Amino acid sequence: MAKSDALFVTDGELARRIGLTLDQLKIAIPAAEKAGFPMKDPLFADRRYWPACVAWLDRRYGLRVGAGGPYVLDGEEHWRD
Repeated sequence: MAKSDALFVTDGELARRIGLTLDQLKIAIPAAEKAGFPMKDPLFADRRYWPACVAWLDRRYGLRVGAGGPYVLDGEEHWRD
C-alpha cells in the first residue's frame, strides 16, 4: 500500500492531505476535536482514521446529504395545502 493510500495517518500526513502546514494543523486541531473531528486512535499508533476525517470535513461543509451539514433540522414543517 502506498503511503498516500494509508487509512491511518499521522498529523503530518493529515496536514499534507488537507493542504495545511503541521503548525497550522496543530492550531486548528483542538477546536476541530471539540466539534467532533476524529481523535487519534491509540490502537493504531496514535493515528487518525483518514476516511473519518474526510467524512467530518464533508459534513462540516454540507457535502453529506442528511448528515446535518450546516443546515440543522429544527422541527416538522407545517405546509398549507
